[in-house]
Amino acid sequence: MADIADVRLFDANLHFDRFPDESNAMTWRLEMTPSTSYNDGADFFILEIEYEVVIQEVADTPPAEEADTTDLATMAFKLGCLYRLELNDRAHPESSELDSFAKTMGTMALYPYAREFVQNITSRMGLPPLTLATFRLPFPDTTVAPKEPDRAPKRSAPRKRAPKRSGADK
Repeated sequence: MADIADVRLFDANLHFDRFPDESNAMTWRLEMTPSTSYNDGADFFILEIEYEVVIQEVADTPPAEEADTTDLATMAFKLGCLYRLELNDRAHPESSELDSFAKTMGTMALYPYAREFVQNITSRMGLPPLTLATFRLPFPDTTVAPKEPDRAPKRSAPRKRAPKRSGADK
């Protein structure tokens, strides 16, 4: 009964501490805090999600769980989404229903926009473009969100490709 009508960036704060050492791996941490705004009887509501991404450098000391990390950059931003309601003579949503929606479908719907923003901004900050992990339900009752898979592998050299054959060679 709710459909996305618009998505906007409400706020962004970026902080870049220093350049990473290319020989060290990088990791990240993400926190998300969803909330909704709704006026009784309205045919829309707003979902806002505050995101905080901390990008860290991992000292190259095994094992990964015990390795030291140093913050490289922090991104705090808020995305907002306008949802239109199509009630069709149904009751207006209760605040508990909107909270549940915010933590499940609403968060899943807005998460790709957050992933794209993080990937774009990390690239513009001169860091390797960061692709956040896929969001999975259930959303915990805390503000902790998807975590990076264990340790990110070091970059490998680009693959060599065979030259393309011309049409005459086929």
